Amino acid sequence: MKKEHVDPELYEILHFKPKTTPEIQDKIDDAYERIRHGKEDRHSRKRRRAYFYLASAAAVIFILGFLGFSNPALAGKIPFIGRIFRLIENKVGYPGDFSSNSIPLADPETENNDTAQADDGTDRENNAAGTNTGDSQTSESKTGSYTQTNGDITVTLSEACYTEMALYFSLELYSEEGFPEDFCKIKTMEDYVLSYDNLYIRCSQELDFSQADPALYITDKVTCSAEYGLPTPHYINGNYMDSHTFLGVIRIDIDEIKRALNVDALAPEFTYSLDILEFWGELNTYTESTATLPDTGETIVLKDPERKYYNGPWHFTVPVSIDQTQTITKEIMETNEEGVGISRVTKTPYEIKAYEILPDGAFNGDYFVSITDADGKILESQGELAEVYSTYGRNTDTIHIYVVDYTTYMDECRGKNAYLLPEKALFHTTVNW
Repeated sequence: MKKEHVDPELYEILHFKPKTTPEIQDKIDDAYERIRHGKEDRHSRKRRRAYFYLASAAAVIFILGFLGFSNPALAGKIPFIGRIFRLIENKVGYPGDFSSNSIPLADPETENNDTAQADDGTDRENNAAGTNTGDSQTSESKTGSYTQTNGDITVTLSEACYTEMALYFSLELYSEEGFPEDFCKIKTMEDYVLSYDNLYIRCSQELDFSQADPALYITDKVTCSAEYGLPTPHYINGNYMDSHTFLGVIRIDIDEIKRALNVDALAPEFTYSLDILEFWGELNTYTESTATLPDTGETIVLKDPERKYYNGPWHFTVPVSIDQTQTITKEIMETNEEGVGISRVTKTPYEIKAYEILPDGAFNGDYFVSITDADGKILESQGELAEVYSTYGRNTDTIHIYVVDYTTYMDECRGKNAYLLPEKALFHTTVNW
């Protein structure tokens, strides 16, 4: 488990090419030379391979020492910004090859320069907020526009991927004090089954359609928050690079927003604003309470994990341009005799969703849409929405779509029982892309 935790960090370091000076290069060359001319014995053939790894390790150790990696306060200076998708895109609850199609938001060199200036005595918060003591700087400016500091926490919006089904953003959360060790579940919990950690967020979002066709929307701007009853993301998936640095990905579901607005499509271009009001992580300590089961009268003990909160806000405004060229939609419009079926299915580079047809008066929660890949294996959900399915690492050239009674699916058809879907489904169709 520990190996899995540090691999992204080592990968980044091994692929990072720092600016070198003659002095730095001399020390690296010297480390290689001393290892290369080490004393060999009868096991020299095996040792030569070991020397190669030792030399690599020596170079890495030196670079880490040079960068101050041993100093937690400097750990956040390693340039993760602009590379977050590449580091963790396969270790989140909504995986995808985002790094191949990502749009950089925060510029690595600019962000690193801001940090360096802060170390030289410049106000870190002013840099992070996009202000400086010289030239005037607006929120639209490149420097600091995607980096916000509030209290101990600096949040940087690093990259973005846009599809017709979701917006994906990569983020770096940096704590000067350091995050509690308990937050890193993949390291501190032996029975933790996920390959990523979670930070939970409370936020609001605004979509500005002022440049769109006014016939599509009631208003130019739509605010999504719990106050208005419109959907917002609930958590960030990611990995801790060290005790001070959390790299994560956040997914904004477009379908949920369309449903809330009662529209069939969003304009391909709009301005998106995200306000992270607070975030928190769960500790490995619990508060206990009791509850009585209504059916049996049995008293049970409930354990609720304690939390550590960080208060914002951290505000970001991003121009969005949806890439519609990589989205495929197939019209199905088929039902069984009872009126249960599928209207269409949409596929992006990262997810698939099939849209069900139900009889008049039927309750959506009584049915479940399951999709299997070309090999007949159930696709995993993409994020928190059960019927949005991930394409990552799966053969989806052919898919099989099943509409199943919800109770039947939960009791009989999940997981290893997927082979029962053709028998138990109320409706079934196959799609070849």
